[in-house]
Amino acid sequence: MRCKKCNTHLGSHDLWCMSCGVQSPVVKTDLAALRSLKNTRKELKGKTSSMVPAMGFSIILGVIPIAILIWIFASFINNESNTIGKLMINLSLKSVLISLFVPMLLLPFSLISNQRDYSLKLKDLLLNMKHYPKYLLFALINAVVLMVLYLVCFGFPGFASDPILRLVWIVLINYWLAIALPAVVVMEIKQVNPLKALKLSYQHFTDVRWNIYLLALLMVIFNGLAFALAIFPLLFTLPVMYFSFRDYVLKLEEYELLEYRL
Repeated sequence: MRCKKCNTHLGSHDLWCMSCGVQSPVVKTDLAALRSLKNTRKELKGKTSSMVPAMGFSIILGVIPIAILIWIFASFINNESNTIGKLMINLSLKSVLISLFVPMLLLPFSLISNQRDYSLKLKDLLLNMKHYPKYLLFALINAVVLMVLYLVCFGFPGFASDPILRLVWIVLINYWLAIALPAVVVMEIKQVNPLKALKLSYQHFTDVRWNIYLLALLMVIFNGLAFALAIFPLLFTLPVMYFSFRDYVLKLEEYELLEYRL
């Protein structure tokens, strides 16, 4: 493979030309999000039905409680508290309660991230409940980040923020989503703590951040529609989310994105 601009010879895993700095085609071909998703769905064909018990575990103990809490908060608890203290208590309470159930949704990653096959059994998932504290810490760290973003963009009671920051908040939430989701897999394949995994994801996946975001957006839409259709379809769409992110991050590891020195 050669650079399309200066014709310098490139390695098969080079994302940038070392001579002229032009991005190689790899990011849009081998590392394309849609291509990776297509390959994952092909590998999962005919296998998702065996994962229904494990997906039921994630839905009953993860998705449904989180959805109920979000509905309660949106319907009965208002973020716009009239004092800084009340606002902080309000946000902290929401963050902690939701974080308690997030690990139940993320636990399948602890099982599939260090394997290359496409199986996910309930009995194996239950054995991996020992990883709950690690995923709870991961959820709490992300909750703190989201709290800070909210406070920066929406301000404190009595201290108005620029309205443009509302749009900035949406951008930052989406950007953080593209950092946090691959970090779950990085945490397992590199055997590092949640904070280190988030740091590695932020530092090493910059060149493919848009690809990761596109994959995350597709999975949010895909599973969001499944949830809206009486939840049941999630039994078959959630495996696609888990394995698509597993496969993509393993592909990034294969391209040594986690190995280069900053």
